[in-house]
Amino acid sequence: MGAPITDKDSIENVCIVCEQPKQEGIKIYDQFLCFDCERKIVQTDTTDPKYRFYVKQLRKIISSKIYS
Repeated sequence: MGAPITDKDSIENVCIVCEQPKQEGIKIYDQFLCFDCERKIVQTDTTDPKYRFYVKQLRKIISSKIYS
């Protein structure tokens, strides 16, 4: 799991799910997930239509990046 990011870090990160700048959340590899979205994902039932959206957004974490 990623390291917690708190407001004391004074860096605004953009959440990979809601795509909003937030100050509190976790870093997973080089991506940021805010605590609000993390909570929603955990509480969403897999049969809920929103679940597919969350899965799609979280795939950004594992998308391959090409570095030259």
